[in-house]
Amino acid sequence: MPSPSVPDYSAVVSATGFLPPRASRSLSTFHDHILTSRRTLALLGAGLSAPSGIPTFRGAGGVWRTHDVLQLATPAGFAADPALVWAFELERRSLVRAARPNAAHVALAKLAEKNNHFLALTMNVDDLSERAGHAEDHLFRLHGSIFSTKCTVCDAHVAEDCADGGVRKLFEHDLSKPLTLADVPRCLEPDCDGLLRPGVVWFSESLPQPMMKEIFEWINDPNDSAIDTMLVIGTSALVYPATAYIEAARRKGARVAVVNVEKEDPSLLGLEEQDWYFEGDAAELVPRMLEAVVGGDG
Repeated sequence: MPSPSVPDYSAVVSATGFLPPRASRSLSTFHDHILTSRRTLALLGAGLSAPSGIPTFRGAGGVWRTHDVLQLATPAGFAADPALVWAFELERRSLVRAARPNAAHVALAKLAEKNNHFLALTMNVDDLSERAGHAEDHLFRLHGSIFSTKCTVCDAHVAEDCADGGVRKLFEHDLSKPLTLADVPRCLEPDCDGLLRPGVVWFSESLPQPMMKEIFEWINDPNDSAIDTMLVIGTSALVYPATAYIEAARRKGARVAVVNVEKEDPSLLGLEEQDWYFEGDAAELVPRMLEAVVGGDG
């Protein structure tokens, strides 16, 4: 039976066939639930880092509203103009370096510290979660890191703190000056002279299979079959595999809690009365949601 504090739309749904049930807005019922939640999976999107000054992609003022995704975030775009893609990525790196983790990053990091059965899947390429103290073994980067670099030919990766020569020169490029093809470094591996590219996952590219396997094994752990909570923070989860992870958690019994600045769209995510939808700023809402577990200073 639905909680008395949550409207029961089931009769209306059965009568009309088109009004879906709405998720709860009750923080108190979410607190009661999260206190007893043993296994929690989180999907983190651009809305988590937006309060820190990192632009989202599809929302108002989003990156893809002002930039051509085909030019800046696809293998074909890089092949056509590597300097343009790197100029865009260097600007994003500069923006991320200047940003600071917000209270939502900190609260999630504390949840990871307190709950060994918590796993976060981030679609963000910034490092704000790590800087907030989120342990790497509780955080999987679905789209890679903006601070990684790899070869277009041999796939060799170059860590920023190990970069030297042309790579270091690229990272230190004066953003007020144009970037040219001559500024784009090449791979230093033996018998390889491929251009180096940002190490993020671009549109049309597959996610790393070893990581996908690890996530699958966590979700389907035979010793921990149930998932109690699925947090969806700062993303509409429109792209694969985001939606698939939410559905996988549902199949394991999870109740879904969404945090988004946009109003709830009943056609997305399939939320029901036992789920939650909190509309607003993640930096304000997530610490309040998790304070029952991590304390009020998150």
